[in-house]
Amino acid sequence: MAVDYTEEVVEPLGYGFEASEGQGSFGPDSLNWDCTIGGLNFLYATSDQDPIIRETGKFRRERIDTERNPGEQSLDSGLWIRSQASWHYGAGLTSAEPLEIASDEASFRFYKSGGVDPWTPGQLQLLHDVEEKYSSAGVNQHLLGVTTGVLHSDNGSLRYIPTTGSVVPITWGGTGNINSLTTTGQYWLACNNANGIYRGDIPSGAGTKIYNKDAVTVTYSLIRFIKSRVMYGENNNIYEITDLTPTSATLPAELYAHPNSNWVWSDFAEGPSAIYASGYSNEESTIFKIDVTATTTTVDLSVPVTVAEMPRGEQILSMYSYVGSFLIVGTTKGCRVAVIEDNGSLTMGPLLFTDVIVDDAVASDKYVYVTVRDKGEAGNNVQRAGLYRINLGQVLNVAAAGFNRSLQFAYAADLVAPVGVTGEAHSVTVAEDKLWFTVNGSGVYRELDTFVDDGWIQTGRIRLGVVENKSWRDLRVIGVNNLQGTITAHASVTGSGAPSTWDSVIEVNNSVNDSSGKLNAAAPNPAPDLYIAFHLQTNPECSCSSRMIGYQVRAMPSPRRNELIQIPVRMFDFEKDRQGSSYGRNNGAFDRFNALKQMESIGNTIVFTDHTTGERLEVYVEQVTWKKTLAPSRGDRKNAGGIVTLLLRSV
Repeated sequence: MAVDYTEEVVEPLGYGFEASEGQGSFGPDSLNWDCTIGGLNFLYATSDQDPIIRETGKFRRERIDTERNPGEQSLDSGLWIRSQASWHYGAGLTSAEPLEIASDEASFRFYKSGGVDPWTPGQLQLLHDVEEKYSSAGVNQHLLGVTTGVLHSDNGSLRYIPTTGSVVPITWGGTGNINSLTTTGQYWLACNNANGIYRGDIPSGAGTKIYNKDAVTVTYSLIRFIKSRVMYGENNNIYEITDLTPTSATLPAELYAHPNSNWVWSDFAEGPSAIYASGYSNEESTIFKIDVTATTTTVDLSVPVTVAEMPRGEQILSMYSYVGSFLIVGTTKGCRVAVIEDNGSLTMGPLLFTDVIVDDAVASDKYVYVTVRDKGEAGNNVQRAGLYRINLGQVLNVAAAGFNRSLQFAYAADLVAPVGVTGEAHSVTVAEDKLWFTVNGSGVYRELDTFVDDGWIQTGRIRLGVVENKSWRDLRVIGVNNLQGTITAHASVTGSGAPSTWDSVIEVNNSVNDSSGKLNAAAPNPAPDLYIAFHLQTNPECSCSSRMIGYQVRAMPSPRRNELIQIPVRMFDFEKDRQGSSYGRNNGAFDRFNALKQMESIGNTIVFTDHTTGERLEVYVEQVTWKKTLAPSRGDRKNAGGIVTLLLRSV
């Protein structure tokens, strides 16, 4: 039966709503009501048919695998999964997210490593160890691979270091520091600032002076054997030398004099039809091209012209030509690879890695090894003198630039000096298929067939494609059968500090080569990111390398959960509050209904206060349903209204 309000004192119910601000005007004392929504006061209309329902909003959607090939996206375990089964795309991946880089790069790259060989697809193992072949306190060391060993100079001494056998001192003929070494295959050649150019038979013949220096005062000199001739740089001049058994010790006239008297020629390299000369002065550094023109009787060199200018402040220290196709350019900022075009011009690529200085390079098979001074990676964030390896057979970012044209290649840290060795690696060469490198102040080191004791590899940041928190569940590590060593996984949600300080998760060994460990210690609370590191160790009984073939990390999404609140409220033209006071006016229910609809359509957040529990929530109005249950009352005092069901979503 309709309530007759004719004889009662009735106050109007508030219904105003400022949609742009997400707030409404308040009616009488809100403590007399069950709830307030956007400034509008209501009494609940709960019943068996219209209960208050509160439930967590869905935060995951149903997944359908639309990929052509099966993969992690095909699994529906309820968990989010990230796995990796190969590392042959090299280091430098700070974020392991396919959304941020090409999917194959995310699948096969990692952040950084030390003591680990990632180059066999589908497998990780330890790098080879090194041994000291010659101890030297010299700081001006050079290395040159010859037949069964190397030529090594430090300061003013020269020697032949065979792979096996005793070191042979060489009387090279000059005084003062040796600045540069090269070989013709028949002779070794050396130059210095004090005297000039010397020649001796390979591998350990005594030296003979063949050319005097040209300038009275020489501040820098450089010698290389390229295209069957010697290219000699002295101060800012370039000389071409074709006679290595001259009757006169006077140098030929210079081929080119750089107009800057302070210019330093840092290296020479060859291409199919040109010779390249690099140099620098202060913040400027350039590569020059010297065209080679051959006739039936002569070979002529052109005047050098500029083919590449480096960014200001980046000096070229070395160049290495690889099979006439690529030029490896070592600089004070890192390393670049340039394509040698058909006309001899260069297309220079970006820095492959930064924050290291590259003084020298050598190639073996598809790999190029470069010195990085004291920035070699031994693992666990420990750096020593050592090398980086570049795989010219593995191009990165192919989709963006086409094969090879991106000039971005896979790389990773490689050999390092033994524990306790200090100094910087400046020179590297290959002899009898083994790497040799110098460490200034320490000596000469040679690659062995045995493995280092241990190594580390770190993943990029694992975020699973979203910045929401995840509940990190477990980590699975898989080694090969007959593992021959141990692999220990460590994890952290911050990635700070040395990996050995992170929480240990699981270890696999020769007895158990496939196992999982919980991540609750490394990630006790939901976190957006996870960092993982793996510690590979040898088996001391056989000096074998442990080998890893994959890992898998699993997590549950743990975002801030929204709550869906479904509430039925009374909404009539005339109502009584909990104290029995009467409120209302004609068409008031319809006006308040429109105010709720406006909240829904605009989508601003509003405040929902439940006076029965004291809760105050910021919510969206997702749905408004009005079921009219009361016919108009007598006369012009209509009491239209009914039950409004509101669906609110907390934020």
